[in-house]
Amino acid sequence: MKSDYTAMNRVAGVAALIDAGVIAATLSSAMASFLGAPRVLQSLAGDRIFPFLLPFSKESGPKGNPRRGVIITAGIALTVIGLGNLNVIARVVSMFFLISYGLLNYATFFEARASSPSFRPRFRWFNAKASLTGFLACLGLMLAIDPTAGAVAISVLFAIYQYLKRTVSPPRWADSQRSHHLQLVREHLLAAASEPEHPRDWRPQLLALSDGPETRKELLTFAAWIEGGSGLTTAAVLLEGAGAKMLRFQSEAKSKLKGEISEIGANAFPLVLFTPDLHVGIHLLVQAAGIGPLKVNTILVKWPGHRPKGIFALKELSYRTDLRVAFRLGCNIIALHSREGAWDAIKMKPAGERRIDVWWVNDSTSRLMLLLAYLVTRNDGWEETPIHVFAMGHAREEEESAEDLRKILEEVRIDARPEIVEEVSAASVAKHSSDASMVFFPFRFSGDKIVGPLGREIGTFLEELPMVALVLASEDIELDADPEEGKAGEMAAALDALSDAEKKSRDKEKEAAQALEKLEEKLDKSRAAREAGDDGETQASIDSEVKEAQDQTDMAGRRVAKAKTKATNAAKEVEKLGGKPPKE
Repeated sequence: MKSDYTAMNRVAGVAALIDAGVIAATLSSAMASFLGAPRVLQSLAGDRIFPFLLPFSKESGPKGNPRRGVIITAGIALTVIGLGNLNVIARVVSMFFLISYGLLNYATFFEARASSPSFRPRFRWFNAKASLTGFLACLGLMLAIDPTAGAVAISVLFAIYQYLKRTVSPPRWADSQRSHHLQLVREHLLAAASEPEHPRDWRPQLLALSDGPETRKELLTFAAWIEGGSGLTTAAVLLEGAGAKMLRFQSEAKSKLKGEISEIGANAFPLVLFTPDLHVGIHLLVQAAGIGPLKVNTILVKWPGHRPKGIFALKELSYRTDLRVAFRLGCNIIALHSREGAWDAIKMKPAGERRIDVWWVNDSTSRLMLLLAYLVTRNDGWEETPIHVFAMGHAREEEESAEDLRKILEEVRIDARPEIVEEVSAASVAKHSSDASMVFFPFRFSGDKIVGPLGREIGTFLEELPMVALVLASEDIELDADPEEGKAGEMAAALDALSDAEKKSRDKEKEAAQALEKLEEKLDKSRAAREAGDDGETQASIDSEVKEAQDQTDMAGRRVAKAKTKATNAAKEVEKLGGKPPKE
């Protein structure tokens, strides 16, 4: 029975040993708790997590003894003993002891799972699976002893965790969360790098280049919009100079940049580099930024007519040269222009009254702009924002052009309203998009000039629009890519071609073997006829058969060589795409 506390005495060979064991265990636990609990209380109070515990952080004597903790611990112990029934709190104490042991096991498992180099247990037979088993065993025992008390203890623990998570800032100690995240990043990057790229996986990996805080705030806010919760942004600052002094400047600039990003509330990574030459630095930065499959694919800058002094305090020609180099290195370019008061106007305008315009010319830049416009609508405050797509057309073909554009939008599954504009000019752009909240407009390089879709320089019409993102795509954005397209599809096709070529090669080898066997039969027949002394006409007929078999054998050999060459070329194509030919 549960209430029979003398059961062990009756079944034991020496009952006195049971009593002695209980007394010894009680005394050892009592002494350990009496010595350890005040220290734990003092440490907890010293962390200033719970303000009402602050008085117990005071130290006494040269060794910092927790005198106040000892007094309060003694008071709690005497109060419980005074109740005259230890079973009242036995279950609660058991629950929290099991929680302590369980969390200790889970902590070691978590540290091992995070693969942190700092986790170096001295216990020789440590095993992460054993730690996890210990945690699960403690949890099971809690629920087995008393499900209600166990659930209450777990709830209290969870409440404390939520309290700490919401109130303790900045963190007062290092935990394993960051190591855990870093390990997951490593595993996921390696996994992503091992998979072939596919158009469906494309997402904006942005490099925002700016100097001034105001410009950076605009760029990072816009970057957060076009990320759509799927990309990453790196805020980069380049310092011009060389020597050891630049290390101090770099450290100061990075600290300042972190503060600005935190103040803006942007999800961006700071990056500060110094270089003897800004042009070289920009080119190297564009090539090196990112890690593994997360390479920068889009450069975000301020439109040159409104650039601050510093990184782009260059002649406009030099600015265009840097952008052109970034474009040739495979990066999409987005140059953001906003007239005075545009940001305040967007904030003041209700979400339902905003509009995004995309100027369409049916090329890779158009598809990129349409995708970016869609990603903007995935942000808070932009969810119901309509997208208008303006495309060039001719009056007599307006209905047909609008229908073609409508079909394109349906195929790519983006809800947008197509509109045909007979002629794209500064006046027509200003006329149609002056009341839009955001405009995506294409540009391209023409010699030393930055021009629009019709080859005209981007003019002053930008001042008539609130916010314009001028976009140039260096890669083809496939909005309607099927799963079997892209490198995965190419790899599958190459492997299929290799399989077919190897099968054909084996078939030709079999045919060649059969032809050779037939030739040997004819040769044996010819030798037998000569030995038998057959007449000349019979011998000539047999020789003709031998000649025919010889020709078939030679032809089969050539077919085998041709089939093997095709199989070899197919295997090289598989390797070229990054795959490995299947083992036979």
